[in-house]
Amino acid sequence: MPASLCRHNSLMDRFDREILLHLQADASVSNAVIGDRIGLSASQVSRRRARLESQGVITRYRAQVDPAAVGLGLDAFVKVRLHSHSKASSVNFRNLVTSLTAVRLACAISGDADYLLHIRLKDLQALSNFINEQLLSHPDVHEVRSDIVLELIKDDTSVSLE
Repeated sequence: MPASLCRHNSLMDRFDREILLHLQADASVSNAVIGDRIGLSASQVSRRRARLESQGVITRYRAQVDPAAVGLGLDAFVKVRLHSHSKASSVNFRNLVTSLTAVRLACAISGDADYLLHIRLKDLQALSNFINEQLLSHPDVHEVRSDIVLELIKDDTSVSLE
């Protein structure tokens, strides 16, 4: 659960949770429609929504694009191990990763690797180029291992509010 939700969880009631559920399902839905569905007026929903935004519970709105429709047909998870665990190495690698548009998600992890990246690219050749030209060419990268997604079973970005 995100820190912002934990921090504000005690301030949220059933209506706030219902508003969040509706917005996670379709962020373009109007305050009036949400109000009709949960039993509040549009202005009450608007005030609550503005509060949730100002408190950082709602962090942004965006459209979900079908990757295949824009030519991005390959997903891979890439584990990266750095040469050293120095602060400079970490900062340099994090700067690289945040600049790469193919990286959908980047996590510092425990275990046999230092980072786990979710990469989305056009095809296998693009992944090979990405690994060789972007990752392995970085002076702080020691090892890269990739796993290619064969079938996407679930891709849900919503936050559980249970």
